[in-house]
Amino acid sequence: MVSETRENFGKRAAKGLVWWLAGELICIIFNLCMLVFMMKFMAFKVFTAVASSLIANGLLANYAYSCAVRDRNLVKYHGVPHDPLMSLKIAIAAPLPQYICWILLLLSKLGVIKDIFNIFIWCNIQSLAWVDLFTSGRTIDALSWGGLFGLLALMLVAPICIILTYECTIREFDIKAWLFYGKK
Repeated sequence: MVSETRENFGKRAAKGLVWWLAGELICIIFNLCMLVFMMKFMAFKVFTAVASSLIANGLLANYAYSCAVRDRNLVKYHGVPHDPLMSLKIAIAAPLPQYICWILLLLSKLGVIKDIFNIFIWCNIQSLAWVDLFTSGRTIDALSWGGLFGLLALMLVAPICIILTYECTIREFDIKAWLFYGKK
């Protein structure tokens, strides 16, 4: 049963962080299991990189879907006003540790703070296989500026997934029907 009030945003943000953490834990297990294969075969590196990204971003999209269904029902059946910025709010709140770690990585690359590249990888474990594909080592010196901004692009997939999932769900837009049948 859905209550007739909007969920506290602090509680919603905490749930988003739990979903992010669940994705990190699953990616840790997955990456550790694939580590032996990733050392020798390029195909396994690519597979692990894509699968880790799908796992982490899929869990965040699932979280956004749950929030959107709840909000859509509150708006539709209980007259609660729609918050047009909710998708942006949860896209910022759920993967917040990723953003903070990237800013720290940037500061590390600029030489403001010590090398935290390994800490960054542990806080963004889904990027481990991507890093392994494109860098020779796991130090800030081995990371090029292009690689740094490539990691940013990789991290920005999460908020894009969250926003698209939330907005499509709240508007009752069925992507499968649109893709396969040309219907909304």
